[in-house]
Amino acid sequence: MSGNPVFSSSLQLLGLGMITIGVGLAVVTVWFWLASRPEPEVLASLEIMGDRKFVVSSDQAKDEMLNSVRVQATSKQVPKSSSN
Repeated sequence: MSGNPVFSSSLQLLGLGMITIGVGLAVVTVWFWLASRPEPEVLASLEIMGDRKFVVSSDQAKDEMLNSVRVQATSKQVPKSSSN
């Protein structure tokens, strides 16, 4: 490559550009992983319903599968009844 200095410098520039793009993609990937939120527990029932095992199960087995992933109600989640 010592025969053509323009080709050598453009090849080095291309290599540095590709390295820069790779580092930029790595930074964006890490940012995306850190910025994404975990799936809410409330949606776990939908994930269970999407399985083939759920579709072919009996009604009792379906209830057991859904109850195993349902969020238990706390005092903050239970609505208060109004006495009108």
